[in-house]
Amino acid sequence: MRFLLSAIIILILNFSTRGQDLSSQKDRAESVYLRLRNINFVKNNEYFNPIVEGYTLIGYFIQPSLIYCLTDRLNIQIGAHLLNYAGSKKLAAPKLVFSTSYNLTKNSTLTLGTLNGSEKHRLADPHFDKERLYKYYTENGLQFVTVTDRIFSDTWVSWENFILKGDTTREIFTAGESFNFQSRNFRGNINFELPVQLQFKHYGGQISNYDDHVTTYFNMSAGVRINFDLADGDFGRASVEYDRFVFNELTRKGEIGITHGHADWFRLLYNYRSVGVSTSFWRSNDFYAPNGNPIYSSVSDYNSNLVIAGRSIWSSSVYVRSRPYEFFTIYLGFDLYYDVDRKKYDNSFAIHLYLNKLIKIAKMNK
Repeated sequence: MRFLLSAIIILILNFSTRGQDLSSQKDRAESVYLRLRNINFVKNNEYFNPIVEGYTLIGYFIQPSLIYCLTDRLNIQIGAHLLNYAGSKKLAAPKLVFSTSYNLTKNSTLTLGTLNGSEKHRLADPHFDKERLYKYYTENGLQFVTVTDRIFSDTWVSWENFILKGDTTREIFTAGESFNFQSRNFRGNINFELPVQLQFKHYGGQISNYDDHVTTYFNMSAGVRINFDLADGDFGRASVEYDRFVFNELTRKGEIGITHGHADWFRLLYNYRSVGVSTSFWRSNDFYAPNGNPIYSSVSDYNSNLVIAGRSIWSSSVYVRSRPYEFFTIYLGFDLYYDVDRKKYDNSFAIHLYLNKLIKIAKMNK
């Protein structure tokens, strides 16, 4: 471990970086890069409600990997993901990072192996907890991503628990689609977005021996966001958004106490340079998302068999996301939640330092 860290430091000191996105690299065929990802984080959840308990996450992860570009369109990556929580006596189990990526077109990439997951899926917090950035950064499976000026599409399968014949645990995987269409500006400073998000979370496995039922959860949301560039963007951007969420437990086993539900999410947002503020109202009935932020759920994650069918939550958020360097981000965020029915406040605070540096270290065909 000491040798690995020393090698990384030496490489950083001795090689230059030309952009942090591999697709922006010119003449990258037969080149080798070092990718260094690291997040140091503090996340404090002051929750005092029957749905989710409060807790604090303090720690870091480091993910060094080597990327070999066989051609301008094809590359392989190998490395490791190491996560540690402050005060823990040992690191969490190291994870292998390995993937093959192929640029099918200028805008579309197919990846098998370790995915560009977590916050890169661009999923809403009720569907996909933003805290997963710290706890579950590494995802493995397959992914097809298309990014243009108007369209973002991320289709993926993340395999979370693999089984062999005779195993006594269930296989677990998530399949999803995150889609967003953004219009051109009209009247000079107004455009709209159409986000559509789907997720399937499956617990099962035909060849495994386990006592629980096969269970598949389905979550979907669709909505519209209208953006207003204030004074042509000189005073930031204001947005109004509405999303409809749907939940279904497709196997109708009712293991969590509910089998279907829905929610409405109304949001007002304002962004100016590195600062963002928002206020939102969440109204749900029997809603559950296994990968989502549990504070929006109707199902308690610590009180057995507790289901609160109808929930109304008013929340406000403020964050500062500064990028003093292309490869380095400082994030500071605060979320306030008010349970309208129970007249209770909860809050969450987060700060992290995010390093994502790409370093060219060799050209193989010289």
